[in-house]
Order: sequence, then C-alpha cells, then structure tokens
Amino acid sequence: MKIGIIGAGNIAKAHYRALSTINDCEVIGVYDISIDNARKLLENSNGIAFENPEDLLEKVDGIIIATPNFCHKDDTINAILKNKHILCEKPMATSTEEALHMMISAQKTDKVMAIGFNYRYLSYVSQLKELIQKQELGDILAVKLYFKKNSALKRKTFTWRDNSLSNQTSGALGDLGIHLIDLLWFLFESEFMEGTVRSKINTYVKEKEGMKVDVDDYSEIYGQLSNKVFVNIITSKSSLTEDCGFSIEVIGTKKEYLYSSVHPNVYTITEGVKKEEIQLPLPLLVDPENEVFEWSDSFRSQTIDWINAVRHGTNKTIATFEDGLRSHSTLDLFFSKSS
Repeated sequence: MKIGIIGAGNIAKAHYRALSTINDCEVIGVYDISIDNARKLLENSNGIAFENPEDLLEKVDGIIIATPNFCHKDDTINAILKNKHILCEKPMATSTEEALHMMISAQKTDKVMAIGFNYRYLSYVSQLKELIQKQELGDILAVKLYFKKNSALKRKTFTWRDNSLSNQTSGALGDLGIHLIDLLWFLFESEFMEGTVRSKINTYVKEKEGMKVDVDDYSEIYGQLSNKVFVNIITSKSSLTEDCGFSIEVIGTKKEYLYSSVHPNVYTITEGVKKEEIQLPLPLLVDPENEVFEWSDSFRSQTIDWINAVRHGTNKTIATFEDGLRSHSTLDLFFSKSS
C-alpha cells in the first residue's frame, strides 16, 4: 500500500516511525506547510517532500492526516475528493459540525476512513476489554480515567494550541480527554446520560508571551453511562511533574482492574485481599519521554489495522468517522455542563 503523510510535526513523526517498521507498505512522501520540515522528517529515506498536497494525493493509495486540528476538515475533504483511504488524527475536527460534514462526505465513498484513536491499541486496554466482555470483573460499577501532563507549564511559547482557532479541541479535555471518551465507547459501547453529567473545566495558565490562552488545561468530568456505569474523568496539562501520568481503574462486583503509569509494564487485578500483577510484554519501539507505555507501538498496531481494513474489510477495533463524530458530540456535552 502506498501511503503519504500530510503534516510533519511530532505526531507525523510517530506515524512515520511506525510505518518504517511495516513491511507491506511504502511511504511515498510527506507534505507540510514547511517543506524543510517535510524534508527533515524524510531524512535517510526515499520519500519525497512535496510542495503541495494535491501532488502527494495523486501518488498514494492512502493518506495519514497529521496536521493541526483546524486543518483536518479541509485536508480530509480534499483526500475524499481524490478517492483515497484516510487515517485522520484525533480530534476529528474542531467542532461537531465539521465532524458531521466530514462523516457525510466519507459516506459517499467506499474507502476506509479511520480516526487516530491509537489508545485502543494499548495491550492493557485490549486486555481490559476482554476481561469486561468475559465478565471476569463481574458487573461493572465504576470507571476512573486519569490523564495528567505538564505541557501547559513547560511550553512557554503561544501556539495554535492556545488560541480559539482550535475551539474546544486542543486543551486538556479536547486533546487528552478525547482519547478517554473514545476508550469508554470502545470498552462499553455505551454513551453518557446527559442529565447525569457534571463538569469542572478550568484554565490555570492564563497567558503565554503576553497573549490570553483560550483553551482549558484542567478538567474533571462526572457522569453515568446508559449501561449504569459511573464514570470519573480527570485530564490536565497543568499538573506538577510528580503528579503526571495515565491510569485506568475499573471497579466490578467481583474484581477490580488497575493500570497506572507509575508501574508502566504491569496491570493489577484485585479480588478482596488477593492481588495479582500481570506483566506486559516489552514493546517493539521505544516510547518518547512523557508518553504512555506502548504509545509508539500503538501507532504501529493502528496502522496495520488500517491497512488490513483496506485490504480485507473493516473490523471492530479500528475507529471510524462515526466514532470521531460521537466523541465530538460528547465533548460538546461536557463543555455545555461546565459552569
């Protein structure tokens, strides 16, 4: 499969690195608004740095869209018009309206349209899904999902992530929380009951380089899914270093599941006073600093799934444009419930 990448930032680098480990695909080239960035990404490869996206689209079977959120809609529509398979990074767009437009356009083609919810491919998430499906934990009572970073404190430069250009999709809730929203659907296929949702959404780092920051850097969400599971989500980009991390806790009537990045290569099953630690396999790729365990491998697994879907038909793991739209609708719900 001939693949191109639009965008040459950090996420594009993760996709490119993953692609370099997959035998049955070829990276034709990269387009970025800065051709120097595209060339740098393609160092030591045979790929071409394209000066415009249309020329790249003419040469490939599928395209990975790894541009800023506010570019996703236009980049996706252009690729749809060229009849290409698409893997678009999350969040799908900057609004539910844009996401709906993209989904409707995608429905007019027979190509595979996927959203980059790569956290579905973490082994400790897939193993948790299996435990839930087999009712090993019993009836699920509650889920706690925490994702805390310190990027709002570390990044001093004002960028597109800080202004209103990306609406509600580049802050702690839209950027990190969108993964957690998708994970809840992936694990339970159950949506939030609107009347149960309560939100706390704040901006603690209020300016950078003298300019007002328009997006949130901390959120707490409380609510209940239609399957009666209680949910607590916390996302942050303004946490102290010692508080940063990623965790999933699932409380069932029989057992409890816990994964925490404090101990990155194990998850724990607790039954009363009995506690069992399950060791996770070592990943193929080394993860960048401050990313979750298996982050790099998750891009690889996601890409393989996308390629297989192109060749053999879709499956239940790959995230669709419908999933992307659903996640945007849930984001709207969370923001609407914030005081």
